[in-house]
Amino acid sequence: MNVYFHTNIDAYKTNCFPERLDRVPRIGEKVSVVNVFIDYYTKRGLPLILEVVNVIWHENYAVCELGFTKISLDIARSNGKNLYEL
Repeated sequence: MNVYFHTNIDAYKTNCFPERLDRVPRIGEKVSVVNVFIDYYTKRGLPLILEVVNVIWHENYAVCELGFTKISLDIARSNGKNLYEL
């Protein structure tokens, strides 16, 4: 089954997440950006790991919606950053 990732966070590109997975991630599990994009997001101060907040199942594929983890938001807030504005 193909797994596609979707996020409403404009800073993340659609191809920065894994393309081939053995199984569909469940809500609450974490997904990391692929190695090629680690430097790109680190330099911009964005988290490398996002959380699956919703899974939409279709006949031949699933779409996982991703969002920031609570800990990423808390760390950013304590540093005076708003991740949604980066």
